[in-house]
Amino acid sequence: MSGFNRQINNGIIYFTISSFTETGLVVHGFSGRQGGVSPDRFASLNLSIHTEDKLKNVLENRTRFVKVLGLSLDNLVGAHQIHGDRVFKVTASDQGRGSRDGCNVIPDTDALMTDEKGLALIAFFADCVPVFFLDPEHKAIALAHAGWKGTVAKIVTKTVQAMQEAYGTDPARLLAAVGPSIGPCHYEVDDLVINKVKEAFPGYENELLSCQGNPGHANFNLWQANVIQLKMLGIPEENITVAGLCTYCEQGLFFSHRAGMAGRQAALLMLK
Repeated sequence: MSGFNRQINNGIIYFTISSFTETGLVVHGFSGRQGGVSPDRFASLNLSIHTEDKLKNVLENRTRFVKVLGLSLDNLVGAHQIHGDRVFKVTASDQGRGSRDGCNVIPDTDALMTDEKGLALIAFFADCVPVFFLDPEHKAIALAHAGWKGTVAKIVTKTVQAMQEAYGTDPARLLAAVGPSIGPCHYEVDDLVINKVKEAFPGYENELLSCQGNPGHANFNLWQANVIQLKMLGIPEENITVAGLCTYCEQGLFFSHRAGMAGRQAALLMLK
């Protein structure tokens, strides 16, 4: 692991990004799964209301997580994630959307961005890739949810392009971080996904797909697929942080959907 730092506060384990912390511009974190109140398959810090966990449990868990970051539920802005490529520009009028229930959540969106302070962008994960963005020059941020569908749909590319259009972001100055998610060690995919990867990343097949002996299957490196996009956009390698933490391998720390776990951890990012 490089550039992601493990923190613990009041029994809550979470991770922060060194390059983001050093700017002094943001509050941020990626939660682990310990320190909450949810039982059974959701044990214990399940943060997603889009699960079968009881809402009261999720709200208590969210309250605990945001409290260790010095925030409240009122700061949160969340979306209903559908493994798509829509990027939504968050403004002050969106504050609190999706924070306490699903009634006013931002619909059908897998990336959020803003240049307004006090709006805590939040997204939820259990193997998919969280990608954090910070433009320290124009003081803008974004947060993307990239599973295999979002990755081949180039949601990371579309997020940076949206930041360029909305805020004048220069990729050469942009900081990006790929958070904990399922690693190439355990992410086996079938022919459908293999073909989509080959279409989306021509010439990179050997870098992204590795055969493990199961005919018609390969292991897909989601981390590298998103790093490739970042580099192609012109983001310098030294500005890209990759956690290198596999959620399937680290089931004591994280929820993993592929391991049969039902909870979700969260990525949170807010301008101070």
